[in-house]
Amino acid sequence: MSFFPALTTFALSFAESVFLLLLLVVVAVLFSMWVYRRTVPEITRARRITLIALRSSALVVLLFLLFEPVLNLQRSEEVDARVAVLLDNSKSLTVEDAGIARSARMKDFVSSSAYTGVEGGGEKSAWLFSGKAFPMQDVTADSLSFTGVETDIGRALQQVYDAEAQRNLRAVVLVTDGVFTAGKSPLYAAQALGVPVHVVAVGDSTEKKDVLVSRILANSIAYLESSLPVDVTIRSAGFESGRTRVTLVEGRNEIGRAELDLRPGVNEYPLSFTYAPKEEGVRKLTVRVEPLEGELTTKNNTRAFFVKVLKSKMNVVIVASAPSPDVSLLQRELQKDKNIGTTLYVQRGSGGWYEREPSAKAFLEADVVMLAGFPTTRSDIGVLRMIGEAADKKAVPLFLLPGRTTDYMTIKMGLDAQLPYDIVQTRPNETEVFFERSEAARLNPILATGIPADAWGKLPPLFKTESSFRTRAGAEILGTMKLNNISFNEPLLLERKLGRSKVLAWTAYGLWRWELAYDVLDGELPGRLISNAVRWLTTREDDKQVRITPAKEFFDSGEEVELFAQVYNASYEPVDNAAVTVTVTREGESRELMLSPLGAGRYSGLLDVTEEGDYSFSGKAELDGQVLGTDKGRFAVGELNIEFQDTRMNNVLLRQIAAATGGQYFTIDDVSGLPAAVSGAQSFAPADRIIKSDIQLWNLVWLLALAVLLFAVEWYLRKQAGMV
Repeated sequence: MSFFPALTTFALSFAESVFLLLLLVVVAVLFSMWVYRRTVPEITRARRITLIALRSSALVVLLFLLFEPVLNLQRSEEVDARVAVLLDNSKSLTVEDAGIARSARMKDFVSSSAYTGVEGGGEKSAWLFSGKAFPMQDVTADSLSFTGVETDIGRALQQVYDAEAQRNLRAVVLVTDGVFTAGKSPLYAAQALGVPVHVVAVGDSTEKKDVLVSRILANSIAYLESSLPVDVTIRSAGFESGRTRVTLVEGRNEIGRAELDLRPGVNEYPLSFTYAPKEEGVRKLTVRVEPLEGELTTKNNTRAFFVKVLKSKMNVVIVASAPSPDVSLLQRELQKDKNIGTTLYVQRGSGGWYEREPSAKAFLEADVVMLAGFPTTRSDIGVLRMIGEAADKKAVPLFLLPGRTTDYMTIKMGLDAQLPYDIVQTRPNETEVFFERSEAARLNPILATGIPADAWGKLPPLFKTESSFRTRAGAEILGTMKLNNISFNEPLLLERKLGRSKVLAWTAYGLWRWELAYDVLDGELPGRLISNAVRWLTTREDDKQVRITPAKEFFDSGEEVELFAQVYNASYEPVDNAAVTVTVTREGESRELMLSPLGAGRYSGLLDVTEEGDYSFSGKAELDGQVLGTDKGRFAVGELNIEFQDTRMNNVLLRQIAAATGGQYFTIDDVSGLPAAVSGAQSFAPADRIIKSDIQLWNLVWLLALAVLLFAVEWYLRKQAGMV
């Protein structure tokens, strides 16, 4: 114990049984005694005892090392109480209240005695945060920049907890305006800290004079020769009256305008515009509201968005075995979309076709082919082979919806390469089954219909024959069967992407019954499923061997632009060793960026952009001098400004955080009581910390050297005595 004055306890542990070690030690001593029971020549008693001791000691040291001893040390030390101070460094702190910027108040705070002495007799750690939190040695007025493009208070609190929880964190001081633009509500993260969160509120919670573009609702895809509705919400506050103008523009072209009369108080004004695209490609649209005198800020008076314009309507071909409610449902829902044209082929019961007969050209020119109950035992397998050829040559996607008389063996003969399932058995007997959405499909775009997760089980049952199926490799099960409240792993809905081709297949039918589910979604569910399915099947981005995309379409000024790429070979297998270069252009000036590999065919790169405006990019991937593919796109910088969408200090949230965690609430103009509130709390006290450490004695070189030394001394004494 005298060698370890600071230790409270220490212990010795071994990899194997201590009793076995003691037994072997006894054996080693007895062995040494047996070796020296008789010697040639005879030696003195003293020398014999010395040689026995040397060999026994050497063997004991070796046995000790072989059993891998570890010295377990444990001591305690007192750790001072610690307070973490989080300072909001986002752009919303540049807003002015009564002519004084919040940033100026924040700089005054970090220079005040309330900040410099907030820890009392404990320790202080300083953090700056916006989207993320960053620890600082200390914070001064000069270290505050207020350039953060988003505010995630919950994430900042979690980061502080992860870093400080083991260092006797006893309090948190949160200095912010409470306006969070990213992440979840910080109230839950604050409660999870388990320590008081003292809040210093920066700003004014009253609504200030401002008019802004609050929300834009428009589809991201439009078509030539069609109209795209654009719904806009303008918000105003603090004006007794006034008049402004709202415009929708594409580049320098004005698409629409509206005059707006402002009402007293806080109000929202819904407006509608119509956009008729004249060129295909990615188009940028901007909504602008004219500034008014006395506005708090004009940085939120514009808002932009991108629309991808496709060149023509989608051509959907439906092949049906007979007229049926499901066929009517498909045709009715598809015809609601003006951007979809449908062609229907219906087979007669006795053979042949109503009105017209399908041709190979019709399938080759289709954007989607839907089979509704087709084929039956009377169907022409030649039609299926034409569909299979279109899927092979043109990657025409397929939508398979069976019926009671569907012949699965004929499907297998004509479309085996495209099917997402293997047919285990076929039985014509019909039963009713309930649809159970798989957990893996929770975020699948096809099932993104807006209904709650538990509502799927409340839908009317579908029909299904007693045929059974096994999912093929590469297919994903979106829904399974439930019968008599028992869940089965029998697939009802599957999707499969194989190279460039896509297939969506049902093994049940009777979707028209879901139109009767008014208590779930007013009967609109089948229509939404069909619309989502067509949109997923016809999305062609997956056809590209090289896909390059920005992390988002709009970046705030000062924010790093991150570009991602995915690279595949001709067989659509990921390529990891390609050279991916991207050229970014703005107003004739270009910059080149080399993307770094991330594995699995993925690449990324960061671009430091200082100028606001519209940027276009084009990129290519090369391997061994050959170009695998190219891609292009665009993004904008400086038009996001989410930090100015809500400029009021969130007084309600900040008071809730303080109350829920046992902290106190202060305004930044009166923080004199902050140090006393932090250090005066009963919980703000030092704590004993147990420090454990292990020393692996078996790994110490000097112990092995000791064994060698003992054997060497034994050998020397033997030689001196003339022993053999």
